[in-house]
Amino acid sequence: MTAAGRRRLRSHFLRRSGSLAAACLAALLAHACASSAPPAPRDAFPLDPREGLAGPFDESVEAGWKALLAGDTAAASREFASARGGDSARAAAIGKIEVLVRSGRSADALSACARETADPGATLPLLVACGEAEARAGSPVTAYELAARAAAAGGAERPGLSARAQKLLPAAADAVFAEADRDAAAGRFDAARAAAARVVAWEPRSGPVLVRAAAIECAAGQKERALQYDREALSLGGLSPEQRAEAGRLALEIGDDALAVSVFDALAAEDPRFAESAEEARLAFRVSNWPDAERRAARARRVTRSQAADLVWWMFPEVREARATGAVAADVLDRRDTPALVRAVSLGLLDVDSETHRARPDAFLSRTAAAQMLLRLAGWLGGSRAPLPCLKDSPGPWRGGADALRLASRCDLLSESGGAAMSGPELMRGFDRLRSSLPAGEGKQP
Repeated sequence: MTAAGRRRLRSHFLRRSGSLAAACLAALLAHACASSAPPAPRDAFPLDPREGLAGPFDESVEAGWKALLAGDTAAASREFASARGGDSARAAAIGKIEVLVRSGRSADALSACARETADPGATLPLLVACGEAEARAGSPVTAYELAARAAAAGGAERPGLSARAQKLLPAAADAVFAEADRDAAAGRFDAARAAAARVVAWEPRSGPVLVRAAAIECAAGQKERALQYDREALSLGGLSPEQRAEAGRLALEIGDDALAVSVFDALAAEDPRFAESAEEARLAFRVSNWPDAERRAARARRVTRSQAADLVWWMFPEVREARATGAVAADVLDRRDTPALVRAVSLGLLDVDSETHRARPDAFLSRTAAAQMLLRLAGWLGGSRAPLPCLKDSPGPWRGGADALRLASRCDLLSESGGAAMSGPELMRGFDRLRSSLPAGEGKQP
């Protein structure tokens, strides 16, 4: 080969090598760019409608999916409509639902969704698409249930599906509880309880859900079941002070006094508004260990005069040890509670009718009579010293009903307002406050 030929060959080789190197460089850059590009969200709507299907698929399905990702819903709809037969048709049907949702026509997709998702083998893209259609069409319960099915099918490898289901859950729970409230208000308690149990099955470890279920159980008269929900909710936490207080009040009503003490003591430590409730709970806990008669009196909704005498006899040893003097009523003899009644009458804690000489032990104790009993007991226990600071300028015997009621309220022994008849718990609180203000052994001992 001549020198000129060798030069031409070398120049040709260099040009080809440069082109090849450039091509290789371009390929490497393209690969690097493709590798560094963020992947499409795997669990976000819409999912590839072919996922979960075996195929083969028509080219129109691929073209429809690409058009949908590009936001061209019209082109996607045309491509999916041309798919024919087998898994291509199934994928295209899912793609059509995705197109409707993407186009803002979710309501138009619901009939197809109801038909397709009834199949236990519904694919993830179908469940996700129909869940979105239901959510956007204003059906939060069905939306959540479809999303939950998708999350269960996807498992731990598809965390985005679980995250979406959790995002839909609060609205679904609110909708079901609203229906439960309507059923309970209409007296359809079985339906209301079933609805509440449905939400509990969705969120068994949610304190707020459990207390809402407890409220439905209470409305249905199932207070023991309600307290079970409340007890678990309290252990889980996340409750507002008002929700905790409601659980404490139910515990008091049911008779779980230890739980009530725990709830209200904790609340009182955080907020002084609950101090009185804590006091009531501690008193109820003490009462739970009393003899039957005294316990019934302390819990009576309307306490009788004889029950009030029993409570004084039980709570104030000074009364039991005092000598009986003064008036005696004819209708307090030959009874089980005669000693307590005789002592209450003789100390002036219960009035006797001057004409009939009767103390009416089985009549309900009025609020004014309760006020007089508390004030006279305070005066008798205090002896020569002022029994309570609030009574310093108000000497007894406090026989005027209205004045006695106003004074007892000023001493914080009972409320001036309320029903005409006294309840056992309110009278007990007055006795307990009097007891704490005048410790045993410091008063008069006749």
